[in-house]
Amino acid sequence: MTAAVVAVNNAMSVMGVNSGLHNGYLHALKKKTPYAEVPLLNRNAEAKLNTTVACFDSLTFPIVDDFPKLVDEPLSKIKDVLFFAGGELSKE
Repeated sequence: MTAAVVAVNNAMSVMGVNSGLHNGYLHALKKKTPYAEVPLLNRNAEAKLNTTVACFDSLTFPIVDDFPKLVDEPLSKIKDVLFFAGGELSKE
C-alpha cells in the first residue's frame, strides 16, 4: 500500500509542476519560447496520475475483511493477525 500512496503522491507532484509550467507557458509565448522547449515539461503527467490512482483504487485489504471473523477469537490470535498485517502490537 505504501508504494501505491507514494506513486499517487509522485504523480500529483508532477501534475502540479506541469500546472505551473502551463501558467509559465503564457510568459514563454511572450518571449517566443516554443512550448516544447519549456524545461521540465512532462506531457505524460496526467496519464501517469490516472494510472497510479487506478492502481491505488484497485488495492484490497484482506485484513479488513478478516476482522469480523476474529470477534470470538482469543486476543493472542488477534495480535498475531495484526502483527502479520504490519501492526505494532506487543506480543506480551
